Amino acid sequence: MKDVKEIAALVSLLDDPDINIYNLVKSQLLDVGNDCIPILEKANFENDFDEVYQSRIKGITHEIRLNEILYNHKEWIHHPVNLIDGVNQIDQYFFPNITRHYVENEIKNIVKEITALLTENMSPLEKVSIINDVLYEEYKFRGDKRNYHSSENSSFGKLLQNKKGNPLSNSILYIEIARQLNLPIMGINLPNHFIVAFLNIKDINKNPNRFSFKKEDVLFYINPFSQGVILKKQDIKDFIQQINVIKNEYYFTPCPFSHITKRMLTNLNFSFKKTNDKIKKNDIEKIFKLYKP
Repeated sequence: MKDVKEIAALVSLLDDPDINIYNLVKSQLLDVGNDCIPILEKANFENDFDEVYQSRIKGITHEIRLNEILYNHKEWIHHPVNLIDGVNQIDQYFFPNITRHYVENEIKNIVKEITALLTENMSPLEKVSIINDVLYEEYKFRGDKRNYHSSENSSFGKLLQNKKGNPLSNSILYIEIARQLNLPIMGINLPNHFIVAFLNIKDINKNPNRFSFKKEDVLFYINPFSQGVILKKQDIKDFIQQINVIKNEYYFTPCPFSHITKRMLTNLNFSFKKTNDKIKKNDIEKIFKLYKP
């Protein structure tokens, strides 16, 4: 492992006109990885270098961050213990200005308020009512219908900051709060929409990705995008018929965590295509490849 002085010395060589020296320096910085980023950013901020130097710093910083998420997200896909971990990996990559500490602290505060209002003898519907009161009456979370396809609506951190998001980001918040409350609520990957379900299963958090769910395991459905409105199985049937989709058991039962993060990437990809952000679109394509068998 190189120390700070060694890394700084390498960074200072990035303006060398000899392309062979540059490639050698770049290779060594990429090998060091994430520890280089603060030094690269410091050099870029403190020095008035030409466009070539700045472009090289930007390119290496981007490549290091991309390599990091590709490695970490691949590991998560193979062992997706908690949904929030995979979500945060994607979110921190595309929206780095909202820190992991901020996200964790915001959720902690919400969970604390809900916990103070819950009692053990409450029914599932009563518990959901408490969650809805805190999320939608006190914190004012809502679905953003006006700018539905905005990339920020797919960001979990931006949801916590702006109190608005799309069906998926609102549902992820509901799932994570339920996990910390030890309530059996998981995601339902409907076409054109995403909701959650309250399950008749007590030990959901032990290993949520190895359950074999049936429709009978679902007590009722919840639509976080519409302020936690309760839905029945018939409502799901009607919705599927309305959008002319072939009936499938998958749409009535909880989906794996990796299906949720993949849908998050799909939503972001659509948003970045609309803004013609080619770099982010290319990054998403590379992350998408991790999901192939």
